[in-house]
Amino acid sequence: MTRSGPPVVTPPSTLPKEKKRKVFYEHGKDSLELAVSIGKTQEDKALLKAEKHHQPQAGQPRSERTHQKSRTKKKLEEVKATIASQRARLKREKVKMRKERPERAVHQKSSPSGNAQDRAPRKRVSFA
Repeated sequence: MTRSGPPVVTPPSTLPKEKKRKVFYEHGKDSLELAVSIGKTQEDKALLKAEKHHQPQAGQPRSERTHQKSRTKKKLEEVKATIASQRARLKREKVKMRKERPERAVHQKSSPSGNAQDRAPRKRVSFA
C-alpha cells in the first residue's frame, strides 16, 4: 500500500470579513413601510413579467384578434345551444314513448312455466 503525506491545512483567509449589523424594526410605522416597499417591488416584478408575455403580435392589431375570439365564442355558444335543444327533444320523445307504451305488460303476469318454455333449456354440467 502507498502512504499518503500529512494532511494539508489551509490557513484562514487573510482578509477579515466585515460583519453586517442586523437592523431590527419596531412594530408599527417601520414594519408597515417595510411591508409596503416589499409589496411594491413584488408588484413591479409581476407587471414586468406580465407585459413580456402579453405583448400583441406585430402582424395583427389587437382589436382584430379579440374580434376573432368573440366569433369563435359565439360559434361555441351556438353549438352548445343546439346540443342542449337536441337533448331536451330526445328527453321529451323518451317520455312520450314511455307514456304511449302499452300498460298490459305491467298488469299481465305470465306464469313462470311460460317463461321457461320461451327460453332455451339450460345445459347441465356434470363432473366425473
